[in-house]
Amino acid sequence: MDIKIEQRGDKSVIILDKNLNVGSDAAKVQNTVLDLIQNGSSKIAADLSRLDYITSWGIGILIYAYTTCTNRNVEFSLIEVDDKVLSILKKVKVDKIFNIQTGN
Repeated sequence: MDIKIEQRGDKSVIILDKNLNVGSDAAKVQNTVLDLIQNGSSKIAADLSRLDYITSWGIGILIYAYTTCTNRNVEFSLIEVDDKVLSILKKVKVDKIFNIQTGN
């Protein structure tokens, strides 16, 4: 998985380019979040517009990012969340944890 970073206003946006589902993706996302925090980002968002589905690994990765940000007083949100991915997040009841903006 490639991770791209964009600055959108005052948010650093992590753009995930494929389905978030394997352990090796976790290290890439974790390192990206930590780098953004160390470089002074106070708002970080994960753009999920390119994901068709998300596995339990992927959900765990997002929870790690949320926890890491929250513990460092950095705002974390999910943006451009597609209906299929949102449905999965709701099924496992993590939709209440995240600030989620749908792509609709």
